[in-house]
Parts: sequence; C-alpha cells; structure tokens
Amino acid sequence: MKVIIACLNSKYVHASLSPWCLLAGVREFAKGKYDIAVMESTINGDIQAFADKIASERPDIVAFSCYIWNITKTLEICKSVKEKCGCVIVLGGPEVAYRPEEMLEQYSFTDYVLSGEGEWTFSDFLDSINGDLSSVAGLTYRENGVIKTVPEKEYTATPPSPYTKEFFENLNGRITYIETARGCPYRCAFCLSGRCSPLRFFDIERVKKDIIRLAQSGTQTVKFVDRTFNANAERANEILLFIKENYDKEIPQGVCFHFEIAGDILRESTIEILRSMPYGAVQLEIGMQTFNEETLKKINRKTDTKKLIQNVKKLIEFGNMHIHIDLIAGLTGENLESFKNSFDTAYSLGAHMLQLGFLKLLHGADMREKREEYPCTFSDEPPYEVTSTPWLSQEEICVLKSCEDALDRLYNSGRFLLTLDYLTEKVGITPFDVFCSFGNAVNGCGMRLSEYSEKLYSFFSDKCNKQILREKILCDLLCCSSSVQIPEIFKTKDPLYKRAKKHLLENVDKNIKIAIIYSENKIFAVCQNNEKDLHNRYKGRFYDIDTVKNP
Repeated sequence: MKVIIACLNSKYVHASLSPWCLLAGVREFAKGKYDIAVMESTINGDIQAFADKIASERPDIVAFSCYIWNITKTLEICKSVKEKCGCVIVLGGPEVAYRPEEMLEQYSFTDYVLSGEGEWTFSDFLDSINGDLSSVAGLTYRENGVIKTVPEKEYTATPPSPYTKEFFENLNGRITYIETARGCPYRCAFCLSGRCSPLRFFDIERVKKDIIRLAQSGTQTVKFVDRTFNANAERANEILLFIKENYDKEIPQGVCFHFEIAGDILRESTIEILRSMPYGAVQLEIGMQTFNEETLKKINRKTDTKKLIQNVKKLIEFGNMHIHIDLIAGLTGENLESFKNSFDTAYSLGAHMLQLGFLKLLHGADMREKREEYPCTFSDEPPYEVTSTPWLSQEEICVLKSCEDALDRLYNSGRFLLTLDYLTEKVGITPFDVFCSFGNAVNGCGMRLSEYSEKLYSFFSDKCNKQILREKILCDLLCCSSSVQIPEIFKTKDPLYKRAKKHLLENVDKNIKIAIIYSENKIFAVCQNNEKDLHNRYKGRFYDIDTVKNP
C-alpha cells in the first residue's frame, strides 16, 4: 500500500515536524508494511503543481496535516488529488481534530479525520483500513452514509523520534523544531494546548541526543515547541545546562535555541543559568497576553504580572539573549484604554520584539465554544480573527491593525530605536500613541525605507525639536544596513563632514559611515564590519566633534 504524508508549511524556511512524527509512528507501531513517504510544500507555492506531484505518485492513501494557516489551500489540494487519482484522503491536525464530523459533512472528497496523537492513531488506522475501523481511537469515518466517531485515547509514552534519515535529507539548513513535552499546565480560553492532553515529558536522554543531532544538521535555529518550557523547572534547567556545557563543542557556535516560557514562574536558578548562557545561544518567547488582571481571570490565564515584569526586565538586562514578548488584542473585558495600558507597560520592558497579535477563535477553544461567556464577532475564514467585541469596536480593531503595522516597521524591525527613544522618553509621547497615530497616518502603505523615514520625520517634526528628530532618524538609518539610501532631507552640506569622514576612515575603519550631530556637538559613526546586536543593528559610536575638526 502506497502512503503519502503531505504538509503545506507557512514558509519554506520552516521545517514542519508533524509529517515526520507520523512517519516515525508508522515505522514504530504499524504491523503492516507500507511504502510511505513525506511530501512538503508551502502555502505560497504553486498549489496545483503540488497536487499534481502528489497524484503522479499514484498513492493509495494521502494524509494531510491541517492548521489554520494551511487549511484552505490544503482542501484545494485534497479535492484535486481525489479527482486525479481517487485515493483515500485522511485529515488530521488541530484545525480539523475538534470538528471531524463537520469536515466529513462539508467536504465529500475527504474520507477520514483523525484526532489525538497521530503517531499511534495513524498507524492503527493504516492497519485497520481494510478491517474493523471501530477500534481506531480518534477516528471519524462514514459507514453506510452515517458519520461515526471513535473516542480518543490518552497516551503516556514518549513517541518515537521524528528525526529520520529522510528528515535530515530534507532539512537543508531550515529552522527546525523539537518537542520534549506534550500538553500544557494552563487552560487558557483562547488556546488548545491545555486541552490536547495532560502535560507529560519525553525521555530526557533522548531529548539530549536529538538536541545534538539537530544542532549538527546545519540549521541555525532550533525551536522548542513545548508550550511552557519551564513548567518543570528542574527539567528546564537540565536542558539549558546541557546546551551550555556542549555549546561550541558538540553544538556548533552560532546555533540558537528558541523557547516559549511563562515569565512569572521562572525560578531564580533558571534565571541564573540563562544569565550564563553564551551570547546569542538562546531566544525566549514570553506570552503576556494582557496586564489587565480581570481579563486574565476571565480567560483562565493565571499570571503574576508583577513577578512577570521583574523577571522580564532581568532577562533583558543580561543582554545575551533575544527576548520576544506578545500581547493579544480582543480579549474578554479589555477595551482600548485597557489595551493601551497593557501595551505601554509591555513596551517599557525593552524587549527586542513586541508582538501585537489579534485574538483568533480556534476550533476547540473555549472562547469559540462558549459564545455567551466570550461574546465577540470574528471572521468565518481562517485564521478566524476577532473583528469586534462588546469592549472593542470594529473601528478600534482597525486602529490597532495600523498600530501593529507601525510597531513592526518602526520597532520590531530594529530600524528606528533611537528615534523612538527620543519621542517616548524625551518628548513624552506614550509608545501606544506614537505607533497608533503614525500607523493610522500612513495607513499601512507599502513604501521603501527611505520614503518611510521621510514620512516619519514629516509627521512628528511639528511635535518636537526638528533638528534632533532629523539627527535621530539619520543615526537610525546608518545603523540599519550599508544598502540604505539616505534621503536628501537628512543630509547636510558642511565641510566638516568630509574632514571628519577622512579622519575616521584613516584612523578607525575603512568601512564607516558618519553623521554630524549638531545638537550634541558629536560625530556619530557606524562601522559596518562589526557584528550586529540583538536588535539586528550595527552598533554606532559617538566621537567628540573637536577631535575631528582639526585632526
């Protein structure tokens, strides 16, 4: 029997884990022998070409991993493959697992839906497809025109490692993922992680072996998909220490490990280990969602916000790791003013990335299933994003969308940090107002960096000292990239510029860019031979202007 496991990734750079988990499960648990392979593409690729490629293999069964980001195009592929070769179509993954009957009712070209842990359920399904399907845990199927569902089963064992020979042959240096636990200690109303299965941890020795194998694969980033990596502090410490002790030895220098953590439950022992990690070896993603205590209670999110703030500040002060924090707009009980307070608090922490996300009403999540308790309107199409709530109007959601765009382009890009510090700290405009006002003024228009910087100057120049603003933007542009074109509006014709540039080229570095900072009587210089910082910026240095006036 010929079987294909197919998956559409969000981008080529992301190497999906789910199809390889299924492959490993079949090889470990299935009693039958199957001609089985994994086929991958992306949602931005040629969908019909991928469908044709699958059909050309003449498979008996094609199984698809379904998520909010790929479900629409996955269904297009399913229909095309079914029409071309008449094979059995099986769907699995979080986007279908909580509505299996609905999927079979709406899409006649799908034959089966699997819920639960695929390593076990998919292999059981293959062994039973020509026999008794009623014994396959988590299977939804048609029998004489009637849709039937077999209850899921709870598993406690460590699933087989997905890192097969074929996995590494297909990796090609992409971002790769590692799973060391399943489930989550939390039951957040907007999330599925706590609903999937009770929290359990995989064999620690196998985890260590997999870390080394992935680190030596050529990838630059290994992402832990554990929803709360530090749920077990002792285990988290053991893994972090293992990485630290093997870094620049069995783990090549330059490989970065990404963890999702709960910031408020970080123990001092874990914080101290993180402090000692090699520069750039760790990225932390910390979900905050909101600082509104009432909202946190309503969405079943237990968070000590004071402890969270303290711990995040500590981690950022270490300066050795990239810190990513996020907020969610559209949560129960949070209006625009409340969200503004949460935003300004989060921004003040100084993380390297502040993600402004929008609530998504996932199938299976409490916020979708308990509509009276969590009233809101949302898009019928994936990713089911909130469009309004009793506390946040549709117009206010649109305002926040423009704020998100400005946040990404000004702050998360790392391109305008000096300018933002000036506007928020010296001029006193709140961070939220900076991003909202400017974001709505440019309204998400696509434009080159040079044009965007001119718009920024034009918009804020009547709200502050124009000369200082010009200088801050100019310094930011110099820190960005050697290829950035400096707009004429930021240039000055001063003989001192040539003398200073000549002096610094001869005495500092041949690859240097400078700006005269009249407001501080300084020369700002950026050497673009240097490594970039955690904001992905070249570091600048100030020189006293008198040292270059008459060198």
